[in-house]
Amino acid sequence: MSVQYQIIGGGLIGLATAYALLESGAESVRIIEAREGVALETSFANAGMLHVSLAEPWNRPGIGGELLGSLFHKNTSLKLRATGLVGLMGWGRQFLKHSTPDAYWQATQLNTQLAIYALQKNMQWRENLSIDDGYEGDGLLKIYRSDESFARAQESVSRLREFGANIEICNAKETVLKEAALKPISESIAGALYYPDDYKADAYVFCKALEAEILSQKNEILYNRRVENFVFSGDRVCGVETHAGILRADTTIIAAGAYSYKLLAKLGLPLPIRPVKGYSLSFSTDELARKHTAVVPHIPVVDDSLHAAITPLPNCIRVAGIAELAGFNPKMGPTRLAPLLGMLDNVYPDLAKKLTSAPMKAWHGFRPVSADGRPFIGESKIQGLAINTGHAHMGWTFSAGAGALLADVLLGKKPMIDQVGFAASRVW
Repeated sequence: MSVQYQIIGGGLIGLATAYALLESGAESVRIIEAREGVALETSFANAGMLHVSLAEPWNRPGIGGELLGSLFHKNTSLKLRATGLVGLMGWGRQFLKHSTPDAYWQATQLNTQLAIYALQKNMQWRENLSIDDGYEGDGLLKIYRSDESFARAQESVSRLREFGANIEICNAKETVLKEAALKPISESIAGALYYPDDYKADAYVFCKALEAEILSQKNEILYNRRVENFVFSGDRVCGVETHAGILRADTTIIAAGAYSYKLLAKLGLPLPIRPVKGYSLSFSTDELARKHTAVVPHIPVVDDSLHAAITPLPNCIRVAGIAELAGFNPKMGPTRLAPLLGMLDNVYPDLAKKLTSAPMKAWHGFRPVSADGRPFIGESKIQGLAINTGHAHMGWTFSAGAGALLADVLLGKKPMIDQVGFAASRVW
């Protein structure tokens, strides 16, 4: 059976794209998911934050020295592993090429505009579908430990505000008033940037709600289907080949996260995206609430010095961080997780003593990072094929906006924000 649109990938981006298409008037969609269920890869246990505050790309000026140094230091938040060097050669050169101040600020501006639009769209969907994903809109804090780092952060505030970001500058005392659980480390806090429009929510729960809505509208989600190749009619992609047979569609959309570049390589389309591995630890707070009197955090906190995020979600506290360039390496041993435990202890030392004895779930995912720090959202140069990938650490934040943006492009509607800066034509 042929459908109007089929999407490869059932994570945040694929589900958001499917729902946005239906919302905008598409007749039918199909999602093709390689796993046994939706959102079991990078969308499953991310940091749980939707944020304008982290819209900057990772290839900031000076990143080359940081990556080189990480080869010789074990517990760095940004880690380049020698085993992944071969697969990073071409992408790595472009990544460094785009780490100039001009390229960095261009990507930051575009990402900020997309994030602002996406957060609004995400809230609209949550309300329309009555999604109960643990949403709380109390903002987000980025804390700084040194006067020097805090001064640098403040220097960027005016430019970020020009891009549309809503930011408050807080001294140490004001920071603790925003989040009382930071009081034990108040003397080590130089200050913070507070983003009142950022919020927290559980991405997996949101994905399951989109899945239910898509299915309720009599659309298909096929599980355990791995795409092996593409089917053509003349010069146009008209479907995909899976182990279970051919699936045809008027338009096929690749939204397979970090795996997208491998699918595009089958078509001779090089896309500068590579996997950057991230980790999270989720600590149950059920026992904590019953047995201890510790002050439990209520808003997400990002520690600039550790590149760590700690988010209180319903029934758990999640610590997320580390950017590891090691290809699709699935290993997740104690040495990989130790830095996250150290991050928790550095930010919430009193709480860490109690949480480390609580039930804990470890996770890892492969973030799809583009060489120029911006996602790819739009049509490819092959007819019948579109892409929505490369969202890096902003997948949860961008998802609804990226899906809506692509839906507008494909359905011939005027996008709410400019799509040109995210088009694949910048590399093809």
